[in-house]
Amino acid sequence: MSFPRADDFTPLLEYDYTLPGSNDFIFNNHSDHFPPVTEDILSEKLPSPDDFDNISPFSSSTRKYFFSTKYEKFHVTPHHRAGYNKIYNFRRSKSFFFEIVDQISDTNQFDLKIHTNDYHMSTIPIRHISTSRLPNFKFQISKQLTHFFSTQRVIPRRLQSKFFVLIRKKLLERINFIRSRAQNDNTSNHMTKTFFNFSYKKYRYYFGIYIPCNHANTKGPFITQTHPCTTPVPFTMSKHRRACIMHHKKLALYCSPNDNISFKDCSYNNYKDLHAGHIYDRWISKRITNFHSQRLGISFNTKYHAYGINNVVRKGSSPIYGKIYYNFQYRNSASSKTEKRQQKRFESQKKRVFNSSNLTQNATREDKFLAARRKNFLFHPEQHICKKLNHLSYKKKFTIPLQSYYSFPLPFPGQDFSIVPDAIVMEQEIPSSSISTTTLEVLNNVPSHFIPIIPDYPIYAGGYLNQPTKSKIKKKNLQPLMVGCDDWLAFMQEYYDARESNRLYLEELNKLKIKWNTDEARAEYREDTFNYMMEINNTHHARELKKIEILDIVSRHPKNPGKYQHIYQSSVIQKDQEILEELNDSFSNWDLTLSIHHSRHRGEDYISNTIMEDNSLKRRADINGNLDSHYGVHLNKRVCILSHSFDSLDTNIVPPVATK
Repeated sequence: MSFPRADDFTPLLEYDYTLPGSNDFIFNNHSDHFPPVTEDILSEKLPSPDDFDNISPFSSSTRKYFFSTKYEKFHVTPHHRAGYNKIYNFRRSKSFFFEIVDQISDTNQFDLKIHTNDYHMSTIPIRHISTSRLPNFKFQISKQLTHFFSTQRVIPRRLQSKFFVLIRKKLLERINFIRSRAQNDNTSNHMTKTFFNFSYKKYRYYFGIYIPCNHANTKGPFITQTHPCTTPVPFTMSKHRRACIMHHKKLALYCSPNDNISFKDCSYNNYKDLHAGHIYDRWISKRITNFHSQRLGISFNTKYHAYGINNVVRKGSSPIYGKIYYNFQYRNSASSKTEKRQQKRFESQKKRVFNSSNLTQNATREDKFLAARRKNFLFHPEQHICKKLNHLSYKKKFTIPLQSYYSFPLPFPGQDFSIVPDAIVMEQEIPSSSISTTTLEVLNNVPSHFIPIIPDYPIYAGGYLNQPTKSKIKKKNLQPLMVGCDDWLAFMQEYYDARESNRLYLEELNKLKIKWNTDEARAEYREDTFNYMMEINNTHHARELKKIEILDIVSRHPKNPGKYQHIYQSSVIQKDQEILEELNDSFSNWDLTLSIHHSRHRGEDYISNTIMEDNSLKRRADINGNLDSHYGVHLNKRVCILSHSFDSLDTNIVPPVATK
């Protein structure tokens, strides 16, 4: 949320806008110099009941009621004060939360407190008079703002009036926002802030409505007696849910709306188990998530990987899961201006990652990959990174984990540590002879760039383009290839080359879209047509040059040449004639190729070059007045004839007459 600044307000003429002096602040002395009863610095006119709630059922014009306003200090110790918790940071800004009373107290007098983290504010109360036993919200906020402006030392007196109205209006609106969110009964986790931002020059304030936390709190580590927490909360949620920074962990949250289930209905005991269960479901379903950054012009895929039991039993690595980043691609915008910005941002981020590892410009590819892995940064299509999820780990190292010790599902429960499957598969999909080897040992023989693209279906002998059909597999009882064998690696090499070829083709097609500023089909057609035309022109140019060269040789041929000279000239002319025939054949072939290319797409609508693309701003010839002199046609012009009484109040406009 942006801060409303004092410079955005236009000064009024009746105010004195001279330079601030020594007497421009209301509170230059101690609050004891103030009278016991303070009146509002603005008009005492009460608000209209149509604007806000007028809670004054016991109003009387003869009796007067007294109430006081004072500051109440609060202080919190947690260090995480980002986001909405910035209201607790007393070094960068100051917070003021106004308490609103909506119920009549048992005593005749009640106190309105302004909760603040500014310890320089005086805590001496100031008394006010009201003709109503319970003033409405607007009157309460007005008196509290009067107290605030009379004790602060930042905003000068000549600017307080207009800021008074602005802050009071925003506070009254904030009451409606908070009430609407708190009284809502839905199960969403949307938050509504209880404060808004305000700044004057270099000073920042947070003004809001005071809502106590009310979570159980103890006064000390050795005191068992609890009391409700009175720290202001920065937000409120539906079903009157709220919490301060110290009791945020006690806030009741609901599951994502996509799951259609609330946290109370979940079978997990806490949020960590819920999170671990979600990761387990995504791993078991082999879910792949695609990320596309419009700011950097890149895209990549992610998926979860479960580490085998060998990692914790033999190597002592405790993380259960890892997150794999792979399939990096450039997805630049079709706009050249946006594409330049995307490339500039991406190159800047890549340079920052490499500089953090003190890499030079002549660094090797392996060093760049290693530096990027430290920062989990993708910049190359052949790169893949597996990031360990350290927040989900086994409890003990060098021991076989048991499912009974965990309240969330494990990827490989109750299995022998020598068996490390990469994923849960059916027994008939793998041969029984392959169970004796571990997946970790098998993958050690597989190149790293093959691991992210390993197909999820079995691979048989015959190559990438000659895989047997299902009927042939069933008829001849074929067995799939073992991972890491020579035939399997040959298949993966062909599969990898095909994917790379397809990736390069898509990148080239994307460049053609930007070059021709059209869709993929038209861009490819226009690029092919352009290349064919260039080949035809080059061949025709070479053919004509060769003809001129042959004519030049014939013209310089002597009438009575010698025997050897005649043989040499004949051989040269014969070679040139052969080259000319090859050029003629090449020209005919390219001309035929262009004709076939055009006739192949003749029936497709998107290839038609005779029909121009729709241009709504282009003027048609029938309404273009610049062509009237060319065609000898003059369009009729409509002239509006006004009466002579135009200056009078009863001016009548004569209907327009068509003239030439």
